[in-house]
Amino acid sequence: MDMLEKVELVREKTGVSYQDARDALEANNNDVLDAIIWLEGQGKTETRTASYETGSTTTTKMSSPEMVEAQQEYHKSSKRTKFGEIWSNFCQEVKRIFRAGLDMTFIAERKGERVLAIPLLFVVIGILCWGAALWLLILGLFFGFRYRVEGASPLTIDVNDAMNKVADAAESIKDDFTKDE
Repeated sequence: MDMLEKVELVREKTGVSYQDARDALEANNNDVLDAIIWLEGQGKTETRTASYETGSTTTTKMSSPEMVEAQQEYHKSSKRTKFGEIWSNFCQEVKRIFRAGLDMTFIAERKGERVLAIPLLFVVIGILCWGAALWLLILGLFFGFRYRVEGASPLTIDVNDAMNKVADAAESIKDDFTKDE
């Protein structure tokens, strides 16, 4: 069913404008039933039920009690639980952190020449999953390596300053050992 047919169906069932029908479908991932329920929740629909007339010219626009109960149950079951909200927020935060880790670059330089440039996420995973990675980074400081992080985050300035101080301290320790010999 293409979008126009869905819009027509939503309009037919609810009596809303084309714009409202399209907006409702877009807000509900093009699901017709969810769009109709969403419009009802917005108070934009003419509620229609199966009915018959006995000669009276007035029409009643009321839902049957079963329909009202079914709609309430649907709304209740479609709401996220507290755990679901927490889990969803957690997943969004993890995705944001992973994206930031891929957007920032870890750079290792020696004597002003770039030796390594990889996403920061790989360095963090290496340190967490393979403990020797941290020791290799520390050992690299004593062999003249300097590390820095490039990326859009203002945090990188502070991190780079701290890494420069650590590299200077390692250089100082190395100089102290080499002077004694």
